[in-house]
Amino acid sequence: MEFLKNHYEKLILGLMFLLMAIAGVVLALEVGSVQEELDKYRKLTLEGGGKAAQKDDMASFSNALHSAMQPQRLDFAQVHRVFNPFAWYADTNGVLIAGTNLGVSRLTVEKIVPQQLKVELAGIGGTPGRESVALNVTREFARTVAEQKARKTLGLNTTNATINTIDPIRKVQLIAREIGGTADAPEVKLELVEPGKDPIQIVLTKAQPFVMVYEYVAELYYAPDQQIWRLPQRRDAQLVFAGDTNIIVEITATNVLLRATSNDKTTTKPLAPSLPAAPGTKAP
Repeated sequence: MEFLKNHYEKLILGLMFLLMAIAGVVLALEVGSVQEELDKYRKLTLEGGGKAAQKDDMASFSNALHSAMQPQRLDFAQVHRVFNPFAWYADTNGVLIAGTNLGVSRLTVEKIVPQQLKVELAGIGGTPGRESVALNVTREFARTVAEQKARKTLGLNTTNATINTIDPIRKVQLIAREIGGTADAPEVKLELVEPGKDPIQIVLTKAQPFVMVYEYVAELYYAPDQQIWRLPQRRDAQLVFAGDTNIIVEITATNVLLRATSNDKTTTKPLAPSLPAAPGTKAP
């Protein structure tokens, strides 16, 4: 025991040296094993001996990002939308008709026909200082066939409402302003006067009548009710369909302008295109 007391530090120190030697041997053996693993990893990564990593498909993510940056436009103006429902109507047979298939959108202009005014010089009469002009007037726009042709004798610069008026609806008058030319070839200057418009200057000879398109009339068809307004439908005519009254504001050579009395909305309806001729038939 005396020996242990005197030399225990040396024994402990020797034991520590022995453990350190063992640890050194173990580390030397581990270094070889770790080196082998490192060589395998180096060969895999640097020399390309392993299978290449699979690339991620980014197309779907790219498309989703593009859609998010440019969202689709929402259309709330059309039918069958929560924010813009429409009504349904029943016809006389109980068949339901969508509200979008009614109204002025289903009105078609079948025909537009020009109505002419023709003024011919028939002769010169009266006395010196009180000359008069005899005219043959043809008015296709007249309301009755009997009124379409008339003989009028006008004094110079007179404005008799009964004699000078050729259209009582629009209060249009013919006024003789001047007589010239010769007895065999007289020339007459007239004015066609309509309130609110500039007068139209007319020069008449027996060989040269005056002809103009005075107005247009139309024929219209409303498909949902199979209702037709035949010629002649003129300006200010009232058409009742789809529970509303539409007034013809103006008719031109190619269009009919209408105004709804319910909301004062105006709509221009063009002349419907002509249907192609049936096979085997000749165009008129």
